[in-house]
Amino acid sequence: MDTSAWLTIKDTGSMRLTKGQPSINWDEVSIKINVVLPNELFNRPRLKADIKIPKEAALPTEITAETVEDCKEAIKQATGLEMSITVVKPDEETE
Repeated sequence: MDTSAWLTIKDTGSMRLTKGQPSINWDEVSIKINVVLPNELFNRPRLKADIKIPKEAALPTEITAETVEDCKEAIKQATGLEMSITVVKPDEETE
């Protein structure tokens, strides 16, 4: 981004910044400032997660405690977050 502005400084040290050329008083001086900034400066970091579960992982009918711990550790390593994962067996009456 290329942009410009006018910095106006009063003899008391107060300042103002305007986009267009200002009208100034006898006790002020105005300086045109050109600023060149890379567009990347305005990019904010975005969080993104891609979760892929291979078909083979869906085969076991039970998830072991070791698998749960491995999931928690993988999430912690990738994000720094500590997770609490609970595996609940489905209620037989709701099936």
